[in-house]
Amino acid sequence: MKRFAMKDYGKAEDVFTLIDAQPREVKSEHIRVAIEAFGINPYDSQVRSGLMREVQPVKFPYVLGHDGTGVVTEVGDEVTEFKVGDAVIIYPISGTYGEEVVLPAKKAIKRPENMSIAEAAAIPTVGIAAYNILYQELKIKKEAVVMIQGASGGVGSVLVQLLKANGNQVLASASSRNAEFVKSLGVDAFVAYDKEDAGKVFSNRADIVIDATKGSRTAKNGMEIMKEMGTYVALNSLPEEDKRTKQGTYIYFQPKKEYADREAFKGLLSAYETGQLNIKVAEVLPFTLASVVRAHQEIEGHPTAGKLIIQKEKNVEMA
Repeated sequence: MKRFAMKDYGKAEDVFTLIDAQPREVKSEHIRVAIEAFGINPYDSQVRSGLMREVQPVKFPYVLGHDGTGVVTEVGDEVTEFKVGDAVIIYPISGTYGEEVVLPAKKAIKRPENMSIAEAAAIPTVGIAAYNILYQELKIKKEAVVMIQGASGGVGSVLVQLLKANGNQVLASASSRNAEFVKSLGVDAFVAYDKEDAGKVFSNRADIVIDATKGSRTAKNGMEIMKEMGTYVALNSLPEEDKRTKQGTYIYFQPKKEYADREAFKGLLSAYETGQLNIKVAEVLPFTLASVVRAHQEIEGHPTAGKLIIQKEKNVEMA
């Protein structure tokens, strides 16, 4: 079994390598999935570069990857919801950068027939995060006015769509180059942060502000937009307590064990199948080591809206 692995921390072009690995055993509650495609996430690049080594140390060679889709090739004795040949979307702890992965069946769901392979590989991390923020962490009510900073990103764009499906009024900011994409999601008001000051335009208008920007760069604006005693949610880092300009609830969102992936998957796929959720794929790259390196290089800069997907062509060997 071939896999794209990290041999050390560092730059993508220096540390990724193609390895042969022994297939893992399929335990009673697990399934084995032949990978058709996997998605690249900003978190992957943070782990690869060593930025996460204090909170998530890894043993080399290490195979990244939380997002994937493929076909079930083996099922454990206690698995009843899947059979060999089922097309599935998966969200393992790691390991989708390769030809196959073994994971708990509870971290998979059947792929809708009308969903493309690339879309399926793009949805797990961003979709599950967005769903859990709204329905697990916030218990979102449709009366809330919500501001999404970083609305063109993976999590941000899903948040916008789920909020609109829920009936919320949604304010949003993103780069001007992604303005048309964000507006196409149905936001009620939009500000291009490189053209206008979102804090001034949306001052005191949001009950909830969700900072989905890379690196949480917009805390000052976010607090200006949040109403007094509102709720501020950050995916990366919260403003320090002595710099919080308004009273309210400040939440640093992190996944929790009690959040059921299957519940989130069902909610996301229901929204997809009713036309309330579209998955933006920026580019589909060949299933090669060079593609993995290139995707990591792009995601560290300022990529265009949408996910980068590595997809395998039928009967083509990994390289």
